[in-house]
Amino acid sequence: METGAGGRPTEHEAREALAQVASAEDAVRYPPLPRWFFLGQAALVACICLAQLLPPSDARNATFAAAVAAIVLGGRYWLFRDRVSGVLPSSADMLPFLAGTVGTVLACLVVAETTGARWIWIVGAVLVAGIVLGTGRAYRRTYGDAG
Repeated sequence: METGAGGRPTEHEAREALAQVASAEDAVRYPPLPRWFFLGQAALVACICLAQLLPPSDARNATFAAAVAAIVLGGRYWLFRDRVSGVLPSSADMLPFLAGTVGTVLACLVVAETTGARWIWIVGAVLVAGIVLGTGRAYRRTYGDAG
């Protein structure tokens, strides 16, 4: 905030200016996203888990394809959308989401490799899709729904 001829801003004016800056930062960092965005991401992360049920060479290709699609979708509609370049979400905001999804995938990997219970990937697909959908619901409630 410029001080100009009026001198220093009052404490109230300074607080108000900081609140406006924080609000503008959140609007850029966390845009309203449509419901289909989270449905698509949930389907893609579930596909990454379900791909592990395929033969190894097919699993690798299907996992890669689903991961690339999820990255492109996230990049296009969240991180690199029109008139915005390279916005990064807060790591504190992302940590619970990543812990849930990556933790689920790692747990499935350990169970499948140690017990041979490949069906665990179906459970993992349901869990990671649920995490994405739950996160999407909370996100849209907090930051708005783009339709």
